[in-house]
Amino acid sequence: MSVRQTRRRGATLEKAILDAAWEELAERGWGRFSIEGVAVRAGTAKTVLYRRWDNRVQLAQQVLQRANRMYLSDSATGAGLREDLLQFVRDMSELLRGPFGEAVRGVISEGDRSTQQSLFAGSVVVTRVDEIIGRARARGDLPSDPDPLTANLGHAIVMSEFLHTASPPPDEGLVALVDKVWLPALIGSARPGTA
Repeated sequence: MSVRQTRRRGATLEKAILDAAWEELAERGWGRFSIEGVAVRAGTAKTVLYRRWDNRVQLAQQVLQRANRMYLSDSATGAGLREDLLQFVRDMSELLRGPFGEAVRGVISEGDRSTQQSLFAGSVVVTRVDEIIGRARARGDLPSDPDPLTANLGHAIVMSEFLHTASPPPDEGLVALVDKVWLPALIGSARPGTA
């Protein structure tokens, strides 16, 4: 008796492809990441991938979007603004050490710059930071909303270090970033009359 194999479609197929892309980035890095390699790993034809994504950069962008939802979801400590900011940069640094970082490198180096969000755009780039600030306001840790550019500061510095050195800052650097730069800037920017 033969077992009929069902074709994967829709969300099931997309999950298999994105899982394969994540594994491919982890094992091969951005330099050897390819649509063909992902197709082989996912057990599908490369034409299936090309129907969804024009190139490896678009596929990597989808990998990043999914990872953002999965791995940069809220993990607040509840202990206060400093602790939440420190947990955020630690989580971000850990994420950059793996496949996520490889995808970031590729999208930034080869992607369409006109689609990348500016830190000066007048909004908080990372939703989790916006949530941290909202909780700090509710607790009274910040008297008003800080300037969005200041809210983006921690994320920007970690990314800058990662792109310049190919590695996120060490933990002592993250502590210094929060204690000496980001937290004082947020508090200063949120003082009544300065926001």
